[in-house]
Amino acid sequence: MLILHARHHKASSRRDRRVVGKALCAIAVTACLALAASASPAAAASWHGGWYGGWHKHKSAHKSHEPKAADRAGKEPAIEIPKGPQQIFISINQQKLHFYSNGVHVADTSIATGVAAHPTPYGVFSIIQKQVFHRSNIYSNAPMPFMQRITWSGVAMHEGWDIGHPASHGCIRMPHDFAVRLYHLTKLNTRVIIARAELKPVEFTDPHLFVHKERPPEIAAPVANEIEPVVAKPAELAAHANTLTLPVQSDIVTPQAAAPAIKSDQKTESAAPGATAGAAAAIAPPAPPTPTDLAKVAAAKKNPISIFVSRKRQRLYIRQDFEPLFDVPVTITEPESPLGTHVFTALEFTGPEHTILRWNVVSLPGEPPKRVRYVEERRDRRGHVRRREIEEERAGDTPSPQTPSQVLARIEIPPEVSDAIAQMIVPGSALIVSDQGLGDETGEGTDFDVVTR
Repeated sequence: MLILHARHHKASSRRDRRVVGKALCAIAVTACLALAASASPAAAASWHGGWYGGWHKHKSAHKSHEPKAADRAGKEPAIEIPKGPQQIFISINQQKLHFYSNGVHVADTSIATGVAAHPTPYGVFSIIQKQVFHRSNIYSNAPMPFMQRITWSGVAMHEGWDIGHPASHGCIRMPHDFAVRLYHLTKLNTRVIIARAELKPVEFTDPHLFVHKERPPEIAAPVANEIEPVVAKPAELAAHANTLTLPVQSDIVTPQAAAPAIKSDQKTESAAPGATAGAAAAIAPPAPPTPTDLAKVAAAKKNPISIFVSRKRQRLYIRQDFEPLFDVPVTITEPESPLGTHVFTALEFTGPEHTILRWNVVSLPGEPPKRVRYVEERRDRRGHVRRREIEEERAGDTPSPQTPSQVLARIEIPPEVSDAIAQMIVPGSALIVSDQGLGDETGEGTDFDVVTR
């Protein structure tokens, strides 16, 4: 009996060890899979891992009947995102994309930007075209799913591979899940700002910022003989949008102009001086519209506007819906002193009267990084010297040469232009101030593109 009991005890011990061993193996496998998933750049940049940012409200654990991530890929996210102007910031040295809505940090993801031979441009851009499936017309018809274009010359955000390090021809590649969800959230004209380091917008107030003013009601002036006044149509105003700085055409007198002949009973007679003046007045083109005239048309649309002040050109430009409205000269004190590049965004109205706007601002670094080439020497295992040429970016970012408040204090805008802007300014509008002129990409179907490198 003692022998049988001992054998039974040994068998039970072996079974217990096998059970414990299997349990430990299962735990180890689970841990390895978790570590592998966390180490994968694509997994780290997935919707669940990178989308919550500073806005996610922690929710209960996922239920077993919840659809898989692949099934949810084309649907809107279930998280609440603040409504308001959207901003996207690309950090080259982090290889990260940061998404903000109404000034709130919402999401991050790992990305892949351009390699040294095809760098991603630095500066201020916006989304100008969206397409679920697009093929590159530059690089061998390469697929670019969930494409969001920021330049017509070929730079876009889209789904891609080799995430986490520079690997593209200038585009910004994103993991699949993130690309899908970002595509469904963004709108045309969403601002995209690209810099070397991570940029974070901050709340900003300043007395020099624009406030909204409702356009005063028009009072019809009495007209003699009940003749209806002639009112320029919006199309006519747009046709003269670029003639604001030109002289009024009716004031241009052509010297030694021959008086037109008047036919009467098949005899040619000279026209009277009064008749000549009347005929000239009848055919004279209308005077170009003023900023106030154009502001009335733009304000009626109630769409955001973009304002660009260039120290290089000493001018202020305004666009709406990817179309130019007008541009005028401005005065910048100490014009030889740099301003830097700053983007002010009107987020929402504050207060019951809907006149004061809440703003944020982001200032781009003053000095761009420099590309440096050098030769690195290393000895291999056999003691032989190996040389290779390396090209890399050396940090050169310095703070902006001027603070946002200093910048606004140096810009003098004509009063009539400020009044016109006050009528047009609404949430979503932006003021961009830069030492640069208009980028080459600024043109038909774009907002203002400001390339800093």
